[in-house]
Amino acid sequence: MNAIFDYVLFPLGWLVALLLAGVGLWRITRGPTTLDRVVGLDSATVSIVTAVAMFSLQSEAVGFLEMIIIVTALGFLTTVAFFYYLAQPKGRAGEDFNVEQEGQE
Repeated sequence: MNAIFDYVLFPLGWLVALLLAGVGLWRITRGPTTLDRVVGLDSATVSIVTAVAMFSLQSEAVGFLEMIIIVTALGFLTTVAFFYYLAQPKGRAGEDFNVEQEGQE
C-alpha cells in the first residue's frame, strides 16, 4: 500500500501541483483583466499549499502545517483586499472593473 503512494500518487500529485502553479502564474502574467490576475493568484496559492502539504507528508514532518495555515490565510486576505480595492468607486479602483455607484442609473 505504501509503495502505491510513493511511486504513483506522490509523483502524480507533484505533477498536478506544478501544472496548477504554472497555469496560475500564466494567468497572473497574461490575464486580460485584474480579476483574471486575482484568480491566478488564488490558483497559485492553492498549488503552493498543495506542494507544501505533499512535502510535509513525504518528509513526515508536522512543522510545515503552520506554514500551510499562514500561506492559506495570506492568500485569503490578499484576495479579499484585492476585491475590496476593486469594488471602490471608479476614481479609486482599477480601470477594467466596472462598479456602478449607488444612486446612479
